[in-house]
Amino acid sequence: LMDKTRQLEQYLKGSESYLAVLFKAVGITYVCEFCASICKDAGYGAVAGQIEIFGKLSVLLLGLPILVSVVENISAITG
Repeated sequence: LMDKTRQLEQYLKGSESYLAVLFKAVGITYVCEFCASICKDAGYGAVAGQIEIFGKLSVLLLGLPILVSVVENISAITG
């Protein structure tokens, strides 16, 4: 895992923030899935649904700056 992470860092020289965003998104996903599963097991399906929605929105907002950067690059290339 560490070797693959270092390989990704080499590909993203100067853009390590993208890798940080990726790890944050994965962490948010795992934590929300874990919490939602606990809530479902306890019989709180509505709370589990809210946690899942919160996780999806968090990942979306976390990735928004990257999406803006990609759109800007595409716009710069197309003129």
